[in-house]
Amino acid sequence: MISFGELQPYRVWFDYLKTCLLDDKLQKKVDKEYYKSWNLSEIKNSKFDEWFKTHSSLFTSKGTIKIVNKITNHQAIILEIPTNFQIKEIQRTIPKILEGKVNKSTSRFVLTHQRKHIKTIALDSFLIAWKFKQNSKDKKLEEIWELTNIEIDKRQSRVKTLLQKGKLKRRKLQGVDYSQTGKSGKLIKSKNKSIIISRKILKAHKILENVTKGYFPGEYSDN
Repeated sequence: MISFGELQPYRVWFDYLKTCLLDDKLQKKVDKEYYKSWNLSEIKNSKFDEWFKTHSSLFTSKGTIKIVNKITNHQAIILEIPTNFQIKEIQRTIPKILEGKVNKSTSRFVLTHQRKHIKTIALDSFLIAWKFKQNSKDKKLEEIWELTNIEIDKRQSRVKTLLQKGKLKRRKLQGVDYSQTGKSGKLIKSKNKSIIISRKILKAHKILENVTKGYFPGEYSDN
């Protein structure tokens, strides 16, 4: 069973793809053949939890440990262990033999990223900001920052129990902050809200483009 934390990257992938499908320009770029098994027509009108119940097999690898006399699975490795080996010797030797050969996903859809961990909290904020920009073209970037911050607070209230238990980290949208002090004791102003929200929007756009091609999140600029 996939844990809550393991599930989040797939939820965010779903949200980005759904956004692409609902956008007039991006939906034309979506690789329909690659995403065929996702049932794209369902995604437009579904929430992630209900969709995932019937599509979880797309992201999970199945298999059990067993002794076989012949090759039945070309994605498996069969080891021959002499019966005179001591248990401790087996435990010491097997990791060396299998190094670099196992722990490879055999699921059909794999997350593509160069980072050690996918920061779903950040990816969520990128997409929220991008959506507000598309739906509020007349608003200034500082106003979009405020709307994004309000939306993040709303989402936090829905998972209050998980936050209290420490299963989720509290989100905080960076912006103008006078709470920091320098060596002189003067208050320091952090990065401008408009700069921060503009970068989030650009990152979301790049990730959305990646998603249309079948990559999530793929590479996107951190600048």
